[in-house]
Amino acid sequence: MEEENTSKFLSWLKRRKRLLIGIATLLLLIFMIIIVDFISLIQKIITIGLTGLMIFAIIYTIGFLIRAYKLKLIFKGINIKIGFFSSYFSTGAGLIINDLTPAKIGDIVRILIIKDHEKLKLSESTAGIAIERILDFILIFIISCFALIFLYISNYGETSTKESLGSNIQFFLALGVIFIIGILVLLALLLYKTEFIVGIINRFLPKIADYLNRFVRNFKRGIKEFSGHRKIFIATILLGIPTWIVDGFIVILFFYILEYQVNMLVIILATVLINLSKTFPITPGGWGISENVGALFIFFFYPAIGFTEILSIFIIDHFLRTAYLLIFGGYSLLHYNFSLKDIESAKKRV
Repeated sequence: MEEENTSKFLSWLKRRKRLLIGIATLLLLIFMIIIVDFISLIQKIITIGLTGLMIFAIIYTIGFLIRAYKLKLIFKGINIKIGFFSSYFSTGAGLIINDLTPAKIGDIVRILIIKDHEKLKLSESTAGIAIERILDFILIFIISCFALIFLYISNYGETSTKESLGSNIQFFLALGVIFIIGILVLLALLLYKTEFIVGIINRFLPKIADYLNRFVRNFKRGIKEFSGHRKIFIATILLGIPTWIVDGFIVILFFYILEYQVNMLVIILATVLINLSKTFPITPGGWGISENVGALFIFFFYPAIGFTEILSIFIIDHFLRTAYLLIFGGYSLLHYNFSLKDIESAKKRV
């Protein structure tokens, strides 16, 4: 009887999983807004003003244009021609799905949109997105590694002793570099020892292992052709750098307008960590998790500012990005007639 009740409860929990995640995320958002003080949050938005919002929209749009052109180049590198608008609007559709649902299933949406509207094979479309995603993943870790090394070499910990953890901060910077190198080694193992790594993941997360296996397999097929186009390969890598810098520059803009003096490299590193935190299937779009990750990282360097003050900036940043994506990404979904109901069938096809 007890086993039957447990089975029923687990079945109910599985059916209501999304609803429970949604409620938990909403409660977490309400809690965050309370602790940062809602009135203070509104005052910060007023301080940012219409000019700040316009600059934000321009910067974010530039980021989209760079991403779209980079993806078009990637497909060109695997001898597939796609239209710029397919690349551009599929990016918007994918990002809004990522912001509404846990994990990065927006990539699946992008794969299907490009496949259907460019008349490609599923493997061809998947290969292009897989190359973009894995190259981005490698690049953000390399940027993080160089940024941490620069902060370490420039004695950043010593020059900001009053605002940070003192000279011990260099130890944590070195630890960060070691951690990032370790992640890159694991990624290399995934690419070169795919069956072994996927086999380990399969013991605990079989569905994720299956998606990962297909994703890496298509990446390997595409990268063989892509690596033969050296100029396109180099151009793609170079375009990836401003993509992530532009992403970080938006947060830098808000810190600057609100008159908080924070090192630009620290903010860029925080935005990288935020994007990485969104890949884990915890809350839709990383809401409630990603803001705290970014705020904790900067608070680590600048405890004098106050955690709730830093957190409020990341909440504003996330709200504005979501508002932008709801307009642009929503139009993209309507433009390609892709509904949220298509996601489940999409996951089975990719």
